[in-house]
This record gives sequence, structure tokens and C-alpha cells, in this order.
Amino acid sequence: MDYGYYDYGYYIGLVKRLEEYIQDELQDSAYYKELAKLAPTDFSKEIILGFSQDEAMHAENFQRVYCMITGRYYMPGPIEPIVISDYEDALKQRVLAETRDYKKYGEEYLMAPNKYLKDLFFNTRTVEAQHAMRISILFEED
Repeated sequence: MDYGYYDYGYYIGLVKRLEEYIQDELQDSAYYKELAKLAPTDFSKEIILGFSQDEAMHAENFQRVYCMITGRYYMPGPIEPIVISDYEDALKQRVLAETRDYKKYGEEYLMAPNKYLKDLFFNTRTVEAQHAMRISILFEED
């Protein structure tokens, strides 16, 4: 990666944001695992577990960049307890969360100073959008 003088401030800020992103993606992965337990069909469960795997992969990708920048791994905190009282409400909340992440990673894409980071944030953003769109399928599964 290019750590040029003008990019130094970007990387300092990115390290803090990556810590947040790693934690958030791990939390989202765990949330989807719990949500899958409430899925009404095997098809729904399979889709939701795929979301969980994607979110875990995002955390791994962000961890890789964090290590490239800092020379060490980030130690995430514990996962918050997950309580889901209503499957459909949880799906609605996830659509909102996924679209927020889509926007957030789109902004990172626009700020990224090199192709590696641009590709990372573009691809992560794309998967978050796919999740938001695919959740609509789950409302129809009974």
C-alpha cells in the first residue's frame, strides 16, 4: 500500500474505522446465525446463513487490511447478546442496517487512496446491497 505523506491522515482514521467495522461485521454475522434459527423454511435458513458467512468474511477482509496497516491484529470485543423477538421485524431492521452499511462502505470507496482499498470497499458494499435486496425474498417464505 502507498503510505505517502498525504495519505497518512487517511490511514490513521481508517485504523479506527476498521476496528469499528470488524466488530460490526462480527456482530452482524452472529445476528444472522441467531435469525436463521427462526427461519420458517430450509430455503430461508440457507439464505440467512449465507449472509452470516458473508459478514464474517467482511470482518476477515477488514482484519487483513488492519494488519497490513498496523502490523498487528485487532482483538475484537465480545459479541453483544442477541435477542430476536419477531422474525419479520428483525428482517425489516436488517434491511435498514444493510442499506446503512451500503452507504458507509460507498463513502469509504470514494475516500480510498488506492485500488486495493477501493476494490475492498466496493465489493463489500455490493454484498451489503445484495443482502438488502435478498431479504425481500424472505418475507414471502412461510
